[in-house]
Amino acid sequence: MKQKNKKIPWQVIACALFVFIFTNLFSYFIFNHIPRVHDEIDYLFQAKIFKSGRLYVPSPCAKESFDFPHMVNNGKWYSQYTPGYPFLLLLGLLIQAPWLINPILASLSIILFYLLGKEIYNSKVGILAAFMGTISIWFLLMSSTMMSHTSGLFFITFFLYFLFRSIKNPSIANGLLTGMGLGMAFLIRPYNAILISTPFLIYYVVLLIKNIRKRLKNIITFGLAVIFFLSILLIYNQITNGHPLKMGYFASYGVEHSLGFSRTGYTGIPHTPFLGSFKIGISLASLNKYLFGWPISSFLAFLPLLWITKINKENSKKNILLLSGFFSLLIGLYFYWGTHVFIGPRMFFEAIPIFFLLSAYGITEFPRLITLKFKKLNKALSKKVTAGVLIVLIAFAFFVRFPSWIWPPYTGSYYDGFANNFAGVTPKIHRALKTLQLKQSVIILKFLYYPFEYFPDGWWSTGFLYNDPFLSENIIYANDKGDNNIKLLQCFPKRKIFLYLGTLEKGMLVPLKLEGNRIIYGEPVTFDKSGKKHIKLINDPKQFYKIYSTDFGNFLDKIYNQNIYYKTDVARLMELGFLFKDNKNYKEASFYFEAALQIEKQPEIRYRILSQLTSCYFKTGNVDEGKIILERTRDYYKRKFFNIFPEKGF
Repeated sequence: MKQKNKKIPWQVIACALFVFIFTNLFSYFIFNHIPRVHDEIDYLFQAKIFKSGRLYVPSPCAKESFDFPHMVNNGKWYSQYTPGYPFLLLLGLLIQAPWLINPILASLSIILFYLLGKEIYNSKVGILAAFMGTISIWFLLMSSTMMSHTSGLFFITFFLYFLFRSIKNPSIANGLLTGMGLGMAFLIRPYNAILISTPFLIYYVVLLIKNIRKRLKNIITFGLAVIFFLSILLIYNQITNGHPLKMGYFASYGVEHSLGFSRTGYTGIPHTPFLGSFKIGISLASLNKYLFGWPISSFLAFLPLLWITKINKENSKKNILLLSGFFSLLIGLYFYWGTHVFIGPRMFFEAIPIFFLLSAYGITEFPRLITLKFKKLNKALSKKVTAGVLIVLIAFAFFVRFPSWIWPPYTGSYYDGFANNFAGVTPKIHRALKTLQLKQSVIILKFLYYPFEYFPDGWWSTGFLYNDPFLSENIIYANDKGDNNIKLLQCFPKRKIFLYLGTLEKGMLVPLKLEGNRIIYGEPVTFDKSGKKHIKLINDPKQFYKIYSTDFGNFLDKIYNQNIYYKTDVARLMELGFLFKDNKNYKEASFYFEAALQIEKQPEIRYRILSQLTSCYFKTGNVDEGKIILERTRDYYKRKFFNIFPEKGF
């Protein structure tokens, strides 16, 4: 009988398999099994460095052409992040499937949710905790990415499980495994690991003081394990950053990246108590909406806990202890300037096992609460009511909330939603160029979009993710540096050099040659293949636009007769639009703003352009069009800045 109880229930195994399959499919169909966010790309690049047997590599020739957000490039070339998660991605690289790491960790986390729930409460709560993880749309989404949060969550849960086991059985093995869990969590996301673990460690120290002889060996092995992992980070920092206490963030951005009010990070905006409160509020609202995706609140299952506190004081203490881990994280993040909502309130992700456990416990008590409130309902019927309510909530989450999160209406932004070249990255350009069989080539990427506010070097993620640390692949990608591209051509004299000019959907591939100190631009390369797997290569910059009228076509002819085509991007179009508007040539200014709108994808920039275009329309007699745009853009947060006249044609 005891042997049977040690087995993991089939329901938990089924939940883990579902999570593994779902996240794999989502990673393939939505993210194309590639990293999208700058952070993900940095993690993967560092894993490639580890695969070479090094902790960093020398900066490349023409290193400015290879600058990328969050990468240190100061003679040493490596990621600013701690080494824990890149090491896990290295394991994925060894089997040529780095995208598989998070789905594996997510499915193993489901099993840990069960074990932790069983350890703290009972097997029933454990099974339901595993189920709550399975139906969390945020957990599924994040675990389909290559972000570090899923691995951080796994090891935090691992730590909590063996910590609670140590409370019951303070053995050497449990102490060692507890320290390993916390140590790995620290190597992955150190600040979050410290914040979440602090209340639990304080609780355990109190127990230790009460019976130090019984728990001494357990705490010593725990401490030794933590020291081991801490030593790894200190040695890593010394070798890469030049000092054991200097983190990569400081090597990349300086002390402004640290904690506390007045710090700006890379935003340039000083952190204040008001900003801290505002960002925490936005994060909690997002957590409330996307943790489970239920209507009204994702915390509905917490309601029985308010009632249980009066009945089961022992479990209420456990609930408070679990919540203390979340509140500790919340307080710590209040002082951090970078608590942004992106892919949900991601800074809180490692704490969500706490919510899975508390929600599971609340749901198990819900039938008893119904029975007490409604005397006519028996226990069996109240369980059916609970199951029915839960089914309705889950159906809403998966068929309403989740699709609208992945494919939001009104927007063509690469950051609003996840199914449209999420984070401004596509595999299609690389696929198309590989089809051309370009051997020993350098592709300089120049995207026409307006530069990112905080990361002007951020648009070329699409290429950087395919680079290896020694730039030895057939195709090397570099970032456009304008006239300074000369240095890049000088550094790679034996390679063919091309400029990719365009968008994520279509572009011009222009061969470049160096003659003396001048770059010579050749005729664009033609490309026959197109379709879902490739971008469209064009040979005329006017093909970037929909020519909706003869006047607009003539305007484009004039633009490219009077301006160098590879310098005519959204920033240049806007600059000329403002110039003509200031000179009261509103019709000409309208054309420039319309052209910019046909390319630009950032909502903030589109809003700025549309505001100027509306003003021009009122001056040129297009009052009805101006009123419609004004109405569409009145509420900034509805993001209705796409599919407006210039995209459709008048």
